[in-house]
Amino acid sequence: MSNKQNLESKKQHSLQSSKNIALLLIAATLVLISFSLFSTVLTWILLLVTCGTVIRGAIYFKYYKHLPSIRTLNLLALLSILGLIYSALNAGLLFGMVNLLVLACALKLMQMRSQKDVYQLIISLFFLIGCGFIFNQSIGFSLFYGLMSLVILFSLACYHAPSIAVQKHIKTISVLSLQAFPIGLLMFLVLPQLSPLWHTPKANGASTGLSEQITPGDIAALSQSSELAFRATFENIPPIAQQRYWRAIVMEDFDGKTWKVHQYRQKMRELQLKTKQQFKPKLTGPYFDYTVIAEPTFQSWLFALDLAQPTGPRGSRNILQSSDFQLFSQQPLANKFQYEVRSYPNALSSQTLTLADKRVNLQVPEQGNKKTRDWVSHLRSQFPDNPSFIQAILRHFVDNPFVYTLRPEVMLVDPIDRFLFDNQAGFCSHYASALAYALRLGGIPSRIVTGYQGGELITNPGDSAYLSVYQYDAHAWVESWSDTTGWQRIDPTALVSPDRIEYGLRQAMLEEGSFLADSPFALARLTNIAWLNNIRLFLADLDYNWSRWVLGFNSQTQRDLFKSILGKLTPERLSMLGLGIVLIIALLLSLFFVPHWLQNRGSTTQRLYLKALNAIEKTGTQRATWQGPNAFNQQINEHYPTIVSEPFTHITQLYLRLSYQNIQDTSTSVLNVKQCHRMMRRYLTQLKTGLLKADTNRIKRT
Repeated sequence: MSNKQNLESKKQHSLQSSKNIALLLIAATLVLISFSLFSTVLTWILLLVTCGTVIRGAIYFKYYKHLPSIRTLNLLALLSILGLIYSALNAGLLFGMVNLLVLACALKLMQMRSQKDVYQLIISLFFLIGCGFIFNQSIGFSLFYGLMSLVILFSLACYHAPSIAVQKHIKTISVLSLQAFPIGLLMFLVLPQLSPLWHTPKANGASTGLSEQITPGDIAALSQSSELAFRATFENIPPIAQQRYWRAIVMEDFDGKTWKVHQYRQKMRELQLKTKQQFKPKLTGPYFDYTVIAEPTFQSWLFALDLAQPTGPRGSRNILQSSDFQLFSQQPLANKFQYEVRSYPNALSSQTLTLADKRVNLQVPEQGNKKTRDWVSHLRSQFPDNPSFIQAILRHFVDNPFVYTLRPEVMLVDPIDRFLFDNQAGFCSHYASALAYALRLGGIPSRIVTGYQGGELITNPGDSAYLSVYQYDAHAWVESWSDTTGWQRIDPTALVSPDRIEYGLRQAMLEEGSFLADSPFALARLTNIAWLNNIRLFLADLDYNWSRWVLGFNSQTQRDLFKSILGKLTPERLSMLGLGIVLIIALLLSLFFVPHWLQNRGSTTQRLYLKALNAIEKTGTQRATWQGPNAFNQQINEHYPTIVSEPFTHITQLYLRLSYQNIQDTSTSVLNVKQCHRMMRRYLTQLKTGLLKADTNRIKRT
């Protein structure tokens, strides 16, 4: 009889599961989390997730009645694994594992038939949220993933108690989340801040900002983006706009059309990474101290003012500097990366020029751009000394009607000739490329530096100022070598469009009207509307503080926090701190659970009644969910001997008086219920062991 009841219960549970809105919520959560990883998850896996959600929706709304068969799912899983191995073979371990997890969730969603399947999918969803934090750590995504966690908990509550009102579930989940928040905050502050255990694949520069090669006109396309590149917080007054040249990439190889990083530099950088050898330039003069929070680029280069030196334990350990004064991280930036820098603006001219550097920075293609070659040769014959020669080239940009534009014409053949003598209109990369090429033709070592120029200065009362640098601030300039003055920065763009350097790209492009022309709804275009600009600045401040205090909370920040609490960090004090944290967590848990435990403990009568039900259930008779106390007591009287039924009847009556008439326990009633419970358990034990023979036939019939 009990086996039949269990079977019917399972069938009823299975029937209710298909109608349970919890399964639909779980499916919707999986879709949202998967699509939040759109740039990481393969498109065909996202289609599988969508198909699984459609199947769940069709079953819930009774458009379809059956899940795919196990054989079909096994075949689909085999084909999917083969497809994943083929697609993710060269993409890296992290990419493959994330896609495998999403694929497993999609297949589990189609297979979900039992309680065990629901639990497995919910646990996998929490792991998937953890993967989301690897790739998306902005405050918006953090709030989104937090909301998804609450929805998963809400789905679990609805799955186990579908008849309870939604408002009660929401209240329960909210209370539990608020109770868990202080413990989670405490664990965030004290747990060790470990470095990532994974390596991330590199992305193309076209999708992440700057690239290691440019053809004149490339940066013009990048300047149509209002995406944030990085922020810099200065301890003192930040430099003026004309000094904000943020170095990123040095390009020394030119083939007549395209500038790119020289192979010599690439090999030197690879050697540095292997040997962990730090290049140390000569650092002289005044300096700026500041902290940079770089956005994810999936590249290794970093941004800093000339001439930069990484500071702090994290910077000294994770950042290297190459011989062309470029900073780069030992791992690609898959997340926001915070580092401390000290820059010496006058130190660039104090560096030396090696023979290898001189040879690299004098190379020119043997053919092409004949007009420029003839023009430079003529100028060189007129101005044999380098300073006069450089000034003659720069006068060409001033004396002729050159135009600074974001809409330059495409110059495929002899681009330097066409730019200097025909079109005379271009972006910063056109001017830098033409100047560096002309200087090399004249025998002056030169190279192009790409990075960013300027930045939006934001000052808050009582807080340090910080600069927000966007993709449209991308810029290119020239560095040339002089035997008397060393390396010097020359920016021909400043001659043609001084507003670009002093006031930024927006001011420089007012007349042309091309600033962010491809992004008409970008907030950066709406600074003239006061309330929209206030919203933009508020969101920028919010993201800045989130990046600085939450995402930037590293081991060094944690150590500083401990020092502010303990003073000196000694093993004894750290042990006391750890013990205190454990005690605080234990106190919080006791405050959460002890009142609930005392409330649900119940009276002696209630507790012994539940124990009596458990004892009878062990003999083979289980109380049905529809049976009340009286109905079940009548069943016991019919099928059990009086030496068992009478004590149980007395316990039931006392239980009913307490539960429905609110007649509280007295010392006499407590004594009676204890005696009855003890007597009933003794006789039930005898029934189970066969020592009591009376009415055994009636017991067997149950």
